[in-house]
Amino acid sequence: MQGINRIFKIIIGLLLGLVLSIHQSYANSFSRAWMSVDGSGRINSAIKKTWKDSPLYPELIAAENGKRLGQISTKDLEALINRYPDSVAIANLRWKKLFRLGRANWHEDFLTLYRTTDSTQLNCYKIEAKIKLKRDTDADRREAIQMWTRGKSQPKTCDPLFHLMDQKRWITDEVVLRRIDNALEKNQLQLARWLAKRLKKSGSAHVNAWDQARRKPAEFLTQKSAEFPELVAMAASRLARREPDLALSLIKDRKIPDASRKQAILGTARTMAINLDPAATALLRMELPPHPILDLWRVRYFIHFQQWRDILNAIAKLSPEERTEIEWSYWASKALTMIGSPDLALDGFREVAKSNSWYGFLAADYLKLPYDLNPKTIRPTTNTINAVRVRNDIIIAKLLFKDGLTVMARRQWDFTLGRLTEEEQKAAAILANDWNWHSRSAVTAHQSGLTDDYELRYPLAFEEPLRRSAQKYNIQLSWLSGIMRSESLFMHDIRSPAGALGLMQVMPRTGRQTAKQLNMTWRGNRTLIDPSKNIRIGSHYLANQLKRFGHPALATAAYNAGPHRVKQWTPDKAMPMDAWVASIPFTETRNYVQRVLAAQVIYDWRYTRGSKRLEDLADPLIKTNK
Repeated sequence: MQGINRIFKIIIGLLLGLVLSIHQSYANSFSRAWMSVDGSGRINSAIKKTWKDSPLYPELIAAENGKRLGQISTKDLEALINRYPDSVAIANLRWKKLFRLGRANWHEDFLTLYRTTDSTQLNCYKIEAKIKLKRDTDADRREAIQMWTRGKSQPKTCDPLFHLMDQKRWITDEVVLRRIDNALEKNQLQLARWLAKRLKKSGSAHVNAWDQARRKPAEFLTQKSAEFPELVAMAASRLARREPDLALSLIKDRKIPDASRKQAILGTARTMAINLDPAATALLRMELPPHPILDLWRVRYFIHFQQWRDILNAIAKLSPEERTEIEWSYWASKALTMIGSPDLALDGFREVAKSNSWYGFLAADYLKLPYDLNPKTIRPTTNTINAVRVRNDIIIAKLLFKDGLTVMARRQWDFTLGRLTEEEQKAAAILANDWNWHSRSAVTAHQSGLTDDYELRYPLAFEEPLRRSAQKYNIQLSWLSGIMRSESLFMHDIRSPAGALGLMQVMPRTGRQTAKQLNMTWRGNRTLIDPSKNIRIGSHYLANQLKRFGHPALATAAYNAGPHRVKQWTPDKAMPMDAWVASIPFTETRNYVQRVLAAQVIYDWRYTRGSKRLEDLADPLIKTNK
């Protein structure tokens, strides 16, 4: 029996030792310690002993208290926030508590804890609390009406506030009409119809007219446009998208009432310009009312068709502020050159060439000027850098990043930046670069004014896997780096709203198909957040687009907008690259292509310290491959 007891004690001892070693393992790794506390809601003795003197201890306190917020009084929570002012995790407990207080209708405590926020739900709770406590003001009334009139349904948590607004007669017919207009603008027809029930017949008539303008634009333009002039441009735009010839015929044959004719021309011209329809030329040469979209697309349209005098006339119709933008300065200069006035263009080209950007490089190429990529901005002093280095809030961000808790680290970093001066932010960018925290280095350098410090803004991140893929797929390393920077800003774990993942922002479906082609083991999202595998998959896909379209500008556009769209945009005959890029229909894709190809120039300089020009990296002429 004693032998059995002795064996039993040994087994128990071994088990206790194993448990203690597991606890100590969790305690010694912060990420494991945090997961333990976040899961259990309790800081055990081993974790406390290891981490109580660490700058990261408040993160554990936040995880523990986040699980028992209902038991913490407002006063105690304020004391906790004041005790640990450098932790965003502690600061965020305020917002979690406010949601609980709002749901529970603890109005006094809610207002005590409330701070200014962009959260619609919390602002609904705030105004509801002030109304219930009879503290509401005219400013609260205006804010509540602004929230109610948004064109989409608001969170259910705002319903009690909206009920109080009805009781106080804040929702007048004018307010309802405003919300109907906003709902229609966002294509929320069902919401608009529901709102119209609160009004007399006029409200329903407006909604029905909008529906007709959307679904049967030709019928609306010929029958209802005089009665609802505010809907004419929208109806004409929709008709021009579906049946441009019919839209032009209605205008030409004067089947649209004269009172609505100019707005119908405006809506038709806008859509046909965006669609680069050659039949729009006559409309775009007409004198039309100023319109922010049409005025810009009039220029792009004539750029696409290289109508140089029309380009100059279109630029002249822009506002004085717009005409000074670098893009239009470049095109005005090029148009002057093409109509035989190169001397008049020189000053404009020289000014544009000072910018290390897409248009700056194009202008420098025209003038045969060297690029100047050496930084002119001045970094902060060593004393400033060292002072920022020892800040507690910066140390917390650094330690979270080093431990792989990148989402928490980025939140802490953004929280900290809001507390720094511009010089201190510059110092923070330098520190992030020292730690190889490339995303924070790049974005912080830009925000703080170190815009031409390319070591910080264009770091040589993930260089080895990029080099391997560039060599394997025979694509330029600098181009691949520019794509990665534009896609993810070096964040390997980032996910886009559309679901794209990782450094090269690969969609899971594309990733799965490409991994199969590459004989790569597919483990779902885990594969796409692996930097090397993500780069390999993205590079393979990019190389395929280059093979398909034959030009890096088209391949870059295909990477962003999809090859099916770029197939539609591919020119029928050869055209200058700058003109093709300027007339890409999607603003996001147009800016993306410009950003990537300009980044390619900078990355080529960073990798080689050479002087390859944009015209060397991407052929200035796009040849059709249709």
